[in-house]
Amino acid sequence: MAEVTMCQSCGLPFNEEHKHFIAIEPNGNKSIYCTNCYKDGKFIDPNISMKEMIDLIVPILGKAIGEEEARKEMTNLLPTLKRWK
Repeated sequence: MAEVTMCQSCGLPFNEEHKHFIAIEPNGNKSIYCTNCYKDGKFIDPNISMKEMIDLIVPILGKAIGEEEARKEMTNLLPTLKRWK
């Protein structure tokens, strides 16, 4: 299996700066999700909608790239991630 380069729920990049956010599955393997989204083999907020996830991410990412650009980026990215397909 190819290495996952970002959280398949929120899009957090699993780069050098953020690799410590990779969640661990109950069997000890690395997860495809980050610790902000996933813990102990389950989503932290299993009922969150894609729109709610975008609304949660935009203010954080917006500090770096502006909220309008962050919303556009997340609206395009999230539907491509495994959790939202």
